Amino acid sequence: MNRGLLLMLSVFLLFSCETRKKVNSPEQLFSGKREASTIRYAGLFDLYEAEGVKKIVVHSPFVDTAEAAVYYLVDSSRYQQYQSFKNVFPCPLSNVAVLSSTQLNAVIRLGLLNRVSGIADEKYIQNKAVRQQLASGKMEEVSANGQLFVEKTIMLNPQAVFYSPFQQGQSLPVKGSVKAIPFFDFMEDDPLGRAEWIKFTAAFLGEESKADSVFSEIETKYHQLERVVSSVKEKPSVFSGKYFNGQWFVPGGKSYMARLFAAAGADYLWKNNTSRNSVPLDFEVVLQKAQNADYWRILGGLSEAHPYQQLLAENRLYGHFKAFKQHHIVYCNPASTAYFEKSTLEPQVVLKDFIFAFHPELFPDYNPVYYRVLH
Repeated sequence: MNRGLLLMLSVFLLFSCETRKKVNSPEQLFSGKREASTIRYAGLFDLYEAEGVKKIVVHSPFVDTAEAAVYYLVDSSRYQQYQSFKNVFPCPLSNVAVLSSTQLNAVIRLGLLNRVSGIADEKYIQNKAVRQQLASGKMEEVSANGQLFVEKTIMLNPQAVFYSPFQQGQSLPVKGSVKAIPFFDFMEDDPLGRAEWIKFTAAFLGEESKADSVFSEIETKYHQLERVVSSVKEKPSVFSGKYFNGQWFVPGGKSYMARLFAAAGADYLWKNNTSRNSVPLDFEVVLQKAQNADYWRILGGLSEAHPYQQLLAENRLYGHFKAFKQHHIVYCNPASTAYFEKSTLEPQVVLKDFIFAFHPELFPDYNPVYYRVLH
């Protein structure tokens, strides 16, 4: 071979190797760096950024300190140099499926409903824009009753399917290029932490500024309400739930509902419990502790026309509670209020509902949105 040609080939190969060396893996970009996460309230995900690449760490709600997943988000224009690495997404995503109403609501609040090709359980969706998308065929139901329609999902070919695992190790049977992303907003115990998951959605869809704006407004109004309540001296006692299948599940003292009660200026009877989850108790235990409580919170399962008669028909012992006798049940009808669709991104509204129930004098002209006292 000609010496000149051989020299040129050697230089070319050397240059190619050096060029490849300059492309760090996403993991290397963050190796040894100590940037703080931009997430303040949510405990189940963190968001970092380095050299224009975003890193999302999803923490397991089932195993302390364990990571459920790690994703790297890069601009579509730079994706080619990172596409050989695992868990890298070209952002913004343009086609996704969402398998919970809270995920769907986050997309709606970001103004990006046109990017959703698949949803779950369409019969429960009340949003008019979503129903129009379904009717026009621009959106399909890809899951119902916890079952994913695999073939239909493959046909829609979303870049990502956001889903909500309810137990450790639960996964989706997705195939090919479709990637399943766990979404744990419903496991957060801080009301603002649940709302902050809109930033998780926005990172994949490229609308971080919009998410920051939406969340900032939520945060400001929530803290304003907390300051209003901080002046109250009397804190009415409250308990929650109903007896079902031989047990009464009460919210743990560190749970989402317990935090809302505290923020609303109420004395939650199980506030000293250390659980973040629901705690199963015998009826007698609840009756003994909550018989003289001022308020009783119930979510769903009642006829608003005759709720107290219905409760007595279910269990005559309900009539022993002071809150029952005084008609101090704080009730939410999820079907008529779209509670499961919208409330996660409206913790300030839920909080104000509770404040009005426990301290109506603070907002005498307020009209409750989700929860109201059944007089």
